[in-house]
This record gives sequence, C-alpha cells and structure tokens, in this order.
Amino acid sequence: MQKPFYDPKLSYDDNYNEGPFGLFQDLPSVTLKKGNYELFGHKLEVPFGIPAGPLLNGKYVKSAWDWGYSLPTYKTVRGNVYPTHPHPNVIRVKVKDKDIHPGDTVVGEYDIDHIEVEHDGITNSFGVPSKEPEIWQADVKETLKGMKSGNSMILSFMGTKTESMSRADYIDDFVRTCCLAKETGAPILEVNFSCPNFGKEGLICNDLEMSRDILEALSSAKGNVPLLVKIGYFGEVQREGLDKLIESIHEYADGVCAINTISAKVVDSEGNQALPGNSVRLSSGICGATIKWAGLEMAEYLSNYRKSRQWQDFVVIGVGGVTRVEDYLAYMSLGVDAVQSATGAMWKPDLALQIRNEVNR
Repeated sequence: MQKPFYDPKLSYDDNYNEGPFGLFQDLPSVTLKKGNYELFGHKLEVPFGIPAGPLLNGKYVKSAWDWGYSLPTYKTVRGNVYPTHPHPNVIRVKVKDKDIHPGDTVVGEYDIDHIEVEHDGITNSFGVPSKEPEIWQADVKETLKGMKSGNSMILSFMGTKTESMSRADYIDDFVRTCCLAKETGAPILEVNFSCPNFGKEGLICNDLEMSRDILEALSSAKGNVPLLVKIGYFGEVQREGLDKLIESIHEYADGVCAINTISAKVVDSEGNQALPGNSVRLSSGICGATIKWAGLEMAEYLSNYRKSRQWQDFVVIGVGGVTRVEDYLAYMSLGVDAVQSATGAMWKPDLALQIRNEVNR
C-alpha cells in the first residue's frame, strides 16, 4: 500500500495543518485522460470523487483535483467550532467473513501499517470536528479559485446539537449553517443526515419527521444551489421508512449520497473498548471494503426507486467500500450518477487515475 494522504498515526490537527501526505504532496507525472460527464450542469471529466471525511481543507481538495478526482467533498463543516475525538481516530478492523453489519462487534488493531485496504476496514471515529466558520468559509472561497473546468466540489455541512437547544433551534442551526456554506460559492451543497440526531437515538436520517422538517427549512435557504442529502444504510426492515425519506428528499432537495459508515462495537483482543475516551467511542463508524455490500445494496435500491418514479432530475451518488476499479464499475452499472471513495482513495491516491485509464481508454 502507498502512504495514505491522511496519516492515521498523526492527530487530526497535525493532518489538518501539515497534510496531505504521500502522493497528494506532488503532482502526478502522467497526463490525465479526460471524459465527458455532467452533474447538476457541471462538466465532470470523470464521475468519481472522495466523500465527506478525509479532505480536511482546501489543500486536500486541490490535491484531489490534481490526482483526477473530479468530485471531491470538502469535509463536513458546522456553524461553530467543534472538537475532535481523542487520537487515534483511525485503526484497522479485520474480520474473518469480510463484511461488517450494523451492531457487530469487531476487533480493532493499532497496526495500521499492515492494512490490506482491498479487504480490511477502518474506524472513522472523529466526531465531525469543525473550525470556526470564518476559517472554513475563507478556505473554501480560496480553494474554489483554483477549480478548473471538468471539476466540481461538494461542501458538506450539518447543524450542531446542544443540551439546551430546542427542536426548533436545532433546525434553525441547520439553516444558519446552510446559509454560511452557500456564501462560499460552493457549486454543490450536501447536508449530513448520517450523524447523531436530536430527540431520538440513531442517525438524523432515521428520524423521518425531523429529516423532513430540516429539508423543508433548507429548501429556501439553499436557493438555487443543488443540495444533496447524505444518509446511512437502511436494511430491508427499514425500507418503508427509506421510501418516505426518499420522497422528502426529492420534494425539498436534489439528490442523495449513500452510504456513510456502518456502526459497530470496536474492542481489542481482550474484549475491551479499543478507542480511548468515554463509552461513546465503543461504537464507531466502519469504512472500507468491509461495507461495500451495504453501499452497493443501497445504490441499487435508490437507483431503482428513482427509475420507478421517473425522476429525471434526481441525483444518486454511490459510496461505500470502493477500493478498486472494479468496484467503481459495479456501482456505475447500477445506474448511479457518480461514485466516491474514502478509504480506498486514502491508501490508493492514484485510484482515480486507474479509473480514468479504464473508462476513458
């Protein structure tokens, strides 16, 4: 494996200030093969990118563009400063049957150097940290000055819940943060519904009423800027709820991005909590090859649902476990508009070049 552009051995702040690393520190020595795709009216040289998470700031986004990722997502920002979980945040997860399902208990290993990215998973335990709005707004604006034709960028955002906050206040914070994000001039916005909710346990996207109310409030705040909704995995028993959620997204937004991670309990070899900190960190979002099954399942369902409704203007972006060219092709064969990779791209920074060589030959 190549050196990841986000170094799990360093703290989040060190990665933010000193990264990206590995190949992302340089320009590729090959000429990028160009394609001809389109998303929300924006030309894309390849419908492939990196989802919200590992691209911490504009330096990472610019490197992603340089290395052929036409659709990178600037990591989720908030309308206030928010701290990250204690280091480490990313450790290796290896399971015998490869696939990880919601609620599983898995063993985490700190030996991240020997990760087999096409087979293993990793923890994604950061807590969605954010810099001050003034910092990320200025950074996004400066980054967009370097965006060339054939590339686009998604800016991910979310509201912040506090104990003293009412339900209405929480919705207002989503609106306020959306307005701050819109001010940057980002060509595409993405609201993060795949993180903890206000009022009910689980993810925001699992609370259908809350999701609909937030989306209704955002429909005016976003103006004419396309809005994607990032959601988590919905199993078969949740499909009725998923259908209702998709209808709300279609009514108030412009598309969906799925999935984020699969939540699992992460322990060490002795069965103790593997990640340091309070008991909240016993459960972590798992990324990588071990969740590809879930990403593909959701991509197929969302694409088929859109087709059944004949929604010509509804975008579906597939995410989850993409570590090889074959994975990208598998997602695209299901009818999605674009594909993104986090873990695969981190350890194989030239993955977009491999995909370009395959699809644009």
